[in-house]
Amino acid sequence: MMSFLKSAVKASFGLISALLLVGFAFNAKAQNGNLKKLEVEDYAQWESLGFSSTFSDDGNWFFYDIRRNNDKNEIRLHHLTDNSLKVLPEGSRAQFSADSRWLGYFINPTAEARKKSNRPLRSQFSLMNLNGTDSLIKEDVSSFSFSDDSQFLALKQNVASGKKSKGADLIIRNLKTGTEMNFGNVSDFAWQEKGSLMAMIIDADGKAGNGLQLFDAKTNILKVLDSKEAVYTGLQWRKESDDLAVFRSFKNEDYEDSTHHILTWQKLTSKAPIASIFDQQNVADFPTDHRVLNNRSLTWSKNGQSIFFEIKVWEQKPAKSDKKEEKNDVLDLTDEAPALQIWHSSDVKVIPEQEILARRRREDQYLAVWHLNSNRFIQLANELTESVRLQTDASILIGSDATPYEKDAMFGRGNIDAYTVDIMTGAREKILTKVNYVFAVSPDAQFVPYVEGKDVFVYDIKAKTKKNLSQGLDASFVNEDDDHPTPDKRPYGFVAWEKIGASFFVNSKYDVWQFYTNASKPRRITDGKSEQIRARYNFFNFEDYIDEKQPMYVSLFGTWSKMSGYGIVTPGKSVKRLIFENARVSRLNKAENADRFAYSIESFSDSPDFFVGSGELSDAKQISNTNPFQSEYYWGKTELVEYTNANGQRLQGSLFYPANYEVGKKYPMITYIYELLSDGIHSYVVPSQRSYYNNSVFSQEGYFVLLPDIIFDAGDPGISSVKTLEAAVKTVVDMGMVDEKKVGLIGHSWGGYQAGYAVTQTDIFAASVAGAGLTNLTSMYGMIAWAFGGAPENAHFEVSQERMEVPPYEDVDRYIRNSSVFSIENLNTPLLFEVGDNDQNVDWRQGIEYYNAARRAGKQFVLLVYANEGHGLSQDKNRADYQMRILKWFDHYLKGGPTQPWIQQGIPYETQMKELKNWKK
Repeated sequence: MMSFLKSAVKASFGLISALLLVGFAFNAKAQNGNLKKLEVEDYAQWESLGFSSTFSDDGNWFFYDIRRNNDKNEIRLHHLTDNSLKVLPEGSRAQFSADSRWLGYFINPTAEARKKSNRPLRSQFSLMNLNGTDSLIKEDVSSFSFSDDSQFLALKQNVASGKKSKGADLIIRNLKTGTEMNFGNVSDFAWQEKGSLMAMIIDADGKAGNGLQLFDAKTNILKVLDSKEAVYTGLQWRKESDDLAVFRSFKNEDYEDSTHHILTWQKLTSKAPIASIFDQQNVADFPTDHRVLNNRSLTWSKNGQSIFFEIKVWEQKPAKSDKKEEKNDVLDLTDEAPALQIWHSSDVKVIPEQEILARRRREDQYLAVWHLNSNRFIQLANELTESVRLQTDASILIGSDATPYEKDAMFGRGNIDAYTVDIMTGAREKILTKVNYVFAVSPDAQFVPYVEGKDVFVYDIKAKTKKNLSQGLDASFVNEDDDHPTPDKRPYGFVAWEKIGASFFVNSKYDVWQFYTNASKPRRITDGKSEQIRARYNFFNFEDYIDEKQPMYVSLFGTWSKMSGYGIVTPGKSVKRLIFENARVSRLNKAENADRFAYSIESFSDSPDFFVGSGELSDAKQISNTNPFQSEYYWGKTELVEYTNANGQRLQGSLFYPANYEVGKKYPMITYIYELLSDGIHSYVVPSQRSYYNNSVFSQEGYFVLLPDIIFDAGDPGISSVKTLEAAVKTVVDMGMVDEKKVGLIGHSWGGYQAGYAVTQTDIFAASVAGAGLTNLTSMYGMIAWAFGGAPENAHFEVSQERMEVPPYEDVDRYIRNSSVFSIENLNTPLLFEVGDNDQNVDWRQGIEYYNAARRAGKQFVLLVYANEGHGLSQDKNRADYQMRILKWFDHYLKGGPTQPWIQQGIPYETQMKELKNWKK
């Protein structure tokens, strides 16, 4: 269906745009057999769909971002009524007005202009009238926003260079008349929903005139709501109302940092707005020596009666000594504090974790609420219930206490006790002991779903009873296939509560289920288990609740077929499949006020494109045509392969064919590994030098590429990986298309560990490439993972990715037998190993350990060390270099191509530096 759709649409839209005409020209070349191999210089033109795509509210317009390898990016804007296309070069951050008459977007400097300029260049703002020809270009704009009634546009300019405050000019433009008003020193602004009120925070140098102002764009009336020499932040309108809140800083000279007052105004459009202030000095029960934080947004309750925020201990400044220091000539080495941290084995969070949390100001922050009508303060989270799940429409919240299990949590086996927390009184009561997964409380604040063992339960807060809702059902609600050695398996997930709160929706392995709080018979909403098709509810606007009376859209994915698509279902009826293709179907999107939907389709050999149609999707038509020039080049195809691992488990792999495959010819193959990869068989891969492990590039270079699924044995991740690799490679070799003596291996991070380890255990690979991999599990176990908040590796090693179950001192043999460096004598395969010398994830000294071991043992090993790079390479020059060296490495060892000096022998440092200096030559 996919290829038919795309060719049919090209015919129907062929006269619309030059873009599609070009595509037709290339198709004609393809039919004539004038295909060619893709070269590096051809990569620049390649396109990919960006992350931004949306309809206008009326459904008549649709735009999406196009990103190119050559950085010549654009927005493509489709008028869906007359099928016209507008290309907006270098466009980004686009937004429609709610009435669908205007489009605002930024025009970024071109890549060429940025390269030539000796200073940073700023984007231009463009305003386009979608129903006319007029447009507006403005310089020096940092952000913009349309009013909800679509009558006005706010444009905030960039902060002037050298200015200490964050204020800049704000322009409000009347979209009908074109007249503009300018406001100075605005640091933040926000339109009222469903109205024309603009709230503005004023922030000037010296704080003179700072405050909160309210501008009515319809009447041109400006009001000063508050003004002090303070810093105002956190502007927050209540949804679809005229209630407004903001933080105002307050300094106490006896304390470090600042606290904040909270200012609110209710019914701002009425004749008598209600202004309130939360000042901790005048509020009963506010804890002594605490302060109000502004690093988390103010949150209105749904009914507008309460404001949620966070508090933290307020550190006092050290007391000043009255004694004058006596001068003497004796050097006292204890006068200056040492540069010291004290780490203790009883630390629950190690000092690096605590340090990072302190820098982020997230340590020991507690959720609180201010009830406006009664001016009451309630601290919701504390040392007992340190984490409280915020729900803005619930009178009872769920808090968790992990303290009883913190020692186990240090090593990845944590649990919590769950509490109810009354937002009106602060009263808390333990309801669940030693659980892992507790979901959102019901809208009526009476029921709490949670998972215990393999089952879904509900706790009745009023009756103080629990019920097992899933017992006896023929479905798995926790992932029993997960090979991580954790005590509790992760559930497939809570979806949402039904609108009235009498039921809720939960995922099983294949289906969406509806459970009832009165414990009546659960209802399976979808029917994917029989065909092993996974169904998941598709959110369009991240709804709080699901209306069971309305049709539900669900995504569909074949566990073994890898087919995908969408369906529609009403509870109690069967799923109607709307589209289900042997491709990757994704990005389902809906217009706000129209029966118009968009989705994308792609496969490895077919670049992703958008289709637009009605809610049934049966009338969907292709509107985009990315990479039409691909038809000039040879391209590969994909195939699923199946095999079993040493434990008899059924597994799959994705096999990508060489671009110019000839039947009967045997090819070299690159095996890329990580964990479970076969689900990505239909992902289109843009050929690029920035993506150094690139399936399309490998295919173009004449390789088969195998991405096998790997399930690991706890305690023996390396050994089990090798056995699976041997089975997967043998399956492909037995198909008769791959030369078994020309198989390469490649992986990064956890895949890099496997790529470095496997070649010490098996000789089936002619060459291997390992990026940022672990090599010595005993030494890596004791490291700090700086990239993950400064946490120790203990939990990661025992129950997470490494799956080692126990620490090294309990079973050192398993650590040794699964470490590359301890099997160095068995390394018979040339190994290329890459590291970045600023890797905050896998300590780059893991690569050095392997290098030194291989050097001592006389093995063929090349270590690439990229300066100032982390776990993945970020600089284009390094990405391109690494990809080039991978290709040279495999070309030599898998194809018998010429060798390179750096492959065969060590190159002196001074020679290397000279070569880098003369790189272009």
